[in-house]
Amino acid sequence: MKIEARQMFQSNGLIDDLVLYANSEDYLRLADIVGIAISSNKPMLMMSESEISIEIICDETKEELFTALQNKANDYFSMDDWNSRNILRVYGSGDILADFQQFLVKLSGRGPGYSYISEYSEDYSYSRYSPEWRLHVESC
Repeated sequence: MKIEARQMFQSNGLIDDLVLYANSEDYLRLADIVGIAISSNKPMLMMSESEISIEIICDETKEELFTALQNKANDYFSMDDWNSRNILRVYGSGDILADFQQFLVKLSGRGPGYSYISEYSEDYSYSRYSPEWRLHVESC
């Protein structure tokens, strides 16, 4: 899995935009990690081929799926700190993360193409304060 982080200028300021490139097996592995985070109630980390890793955090106070590109301490004392963010954190309740997990499983079976993270659920929303992810399924 490769993760590309871009910054885009919008009317409300500078926002993150993410592109994930992975094959079906990578998305299934991420779905498994989401499942482990739900059942263990501990943050789970998935490394990628990029400098950015994905951390799944089960938080029952979250009412929608929230993601943020952050650094380990989530402290930004300089522009270098901001530009060195390397952890893509995913927060959601167990039910929300379960829907996200099912989305990843379905995505892995669709074949080559792409989807957006905001399409993950019909029952739960994706935070408008989160960056958009474009998830590409690549052929093996």
